[in-house]
Amino acid sequence: MEVRVEIKDAGTAQILTKLNLNGDYAADHAILYVIPKEAGLLDKSGIEYTIQIPDLIAHYKDFWDTKVAYHSYQEIVDLADSLVDAFPDICMKKMYGTSIEGRELAALKISDNVGDNENEAEIFFDGGIHGDEIGAAENCIRFARDLCREYGSDPDITFLVDNREIWIYYMVNPDGRENMSRYNAAGVDLNRDYGYMWDAWGGSTGAFSQVEIKSLRNCSYENQFVVHTTYHSGTEYISCPWSYRPETPADAQHILQLAGIYSDVSGYANLEFGQGNSGMYAINGSTKDGNYGAAGSISWSMEISHDKQPPASQIMQYYNWNYPSMLAMIEYAGYGLEGTITDAATGDPVRGTIFINDYMQTYSDSAAGDYHKYVLPGKYSIKVMANGYETQVSADSVEVTEFNSTITDFQMVEVDSSRWYAWRMISSQIPGNNTVDEGNTLAMIGPPDAINYSIGKDGWIVVDMQKPIVELPGNDIKIFEGGLSPEGFTCYAGENMDGPWIYMGEGTGTTEFELSVTGLSEAQYFKIVDDGSGAQNEQDAGFDLDAISDLEHVVGVFIVMSDYTLDDENGNGHLDQGESADLIISLNNNG
Repeated sequence: MEVRVEIKDAGTAQILTKLNLNGDYAADHAILYVIPKEAGLLDKSGIEYTIQIPDLIAHYKDFWDTKVAYHSYQEIVDLADSLVDAFPDICMKKMYGTSIEGRELAALKISDNVGDNENEAEIFFDGGIHGDEIGAAENCIRFARDLCREYGSDPDITFLVDNREIWIYYMVNPDGRENMSRYNAAGVDLNRDYGYMWDAWGGSTGAFSQVEIKSLRNCSYENQFVVHTTYHSGTEYISCPWSYRPETPADAQHILQLAGIYSDVSGYANLEFGQGNSGMYAINGSTKDGNYGAAGSISWSMEISHDKQPPASQIMQYYNWNYPSMLAMIEYAGYGLEGTITDAATGDPVRGTIFINDYMQTYSDSAAGDYHKYVLPGKYSIKVMANGYETQVSADSVEVTEFNSTITDFQMVEVDSSRWYAWRMISSQIPGNNTVDEGNTLAMIGPPDAINYSIGKDGWIVVDMQKPIVELPGNDIKIFEGGLSPEGFTCYAGENMDGPWIYMGEGTGTTEFELSVTGLSEAQYFKIVDDGSGAQNEQDAGFDLDAISDLEHVVGVFIVMSDYTLDDENGNGHLDQGESADLIISLNNNG
């Protein structure tokens, strides 16, 4: 049901915060979407509320029969497919999976030479993560249509398509759209399911627990988006990171300046913008925090309308208000700093991590080797780290001027005996948050340097080693702890970033582990879980993760069995008494 709560005083606001209910919060009221059990929690709390819609499913069951001007799920899919058919040189579709109820999860890429990964800034728009906020997906698919139709005739659009890679993930939650529900078919608020600083909000059972969010994440992780806009409705506001904590992010000046440009060129009379935690309300597991914190993108939620289902007569009004801002974001994504990261000997692209001043990290592309970071005019220091190569730092301050991008290329020198270090975080949780600590997640990237990320009491983090660490004789990985005193943790290994997680062992302080105990021949992802000792809300709470590396092994032949097949006489896969069989063994030399 949909209920309205009047926030009359600070006490009411505090109770609502503790109840952690899904909804839209304003300064003086909240619109909440609750199941009967959650309504019971409101009753027990003593908070008065008004039921606005008793049964949301029944209320919206005939929506698509009456709102004829909105595109249905199938019409959006058909329109996307028609763009690919009509404009194959600049528009391609990539499938990322299917929803719980079997509807497609896909994105359009719009660019010249659309099948190639070129040295161009990448921009990301998505819509419809909340299915009942129907203007969001509408905004995305109409924008894709106009980019394709105006290419070749509008010189500004032609320039942008020729010099950028534009990704439009037009319908994040298709089941929710068809069912006119905020949630997906499992009843989960997908904008609480993202893995960065996940904390079990909105019915989410785990970081990236839902297929719709796994698919959205995969699109993000496969690319290097400079700017990401996710469209919502329920108010009119640009909600910037952080949403999970009140402190401002390192890139705040760049994020807020670019949000100001979105606002200024839009058709809104007074489109406000600011940090989501204070300008709207605190949440964990949002896509904007995830795309900024894990990938370094300038990322925000754009709330396009107060009404979640504006009258059909207003569709074009809201679209036209956002259209110039969307074009501006594509333009500005190409400003700031850029370059290529290549192997000094071969010229091949190198996948590296780029640190600019103390801002959030960004990454170079594996195919083209290019990196792009939006920053304001000024002077900057650039550091590039890449597994297997010497770290490089720009010799002089790199100057950026207005409406330009300064190119700084790096030729990386390979190191024969270099260790392999964690290069990206996948997901994390600090239960209940711990805003006393700075939450410096990027500190675990690269070699140990006495700068660490404290994972929180009972907290955890999943890291990506960039390539599988192979099981060899002896210990295979080393977990480095920073901080002043050794703390306890448990280490798990996985072949997939979502698990399953296999126990490797427990450690205190800096500890080495052997992969053979897991039964895996290799693993690329590792999960570090704090042992729960100590205080929760203090500086450096929990295990202080500085780095993770592989370990050097003696070179030689090391044979391991990777698979086997039993070819028995009766074909049941078991060697029965008196039966003969052929045993086919697959071996790997991991030496």
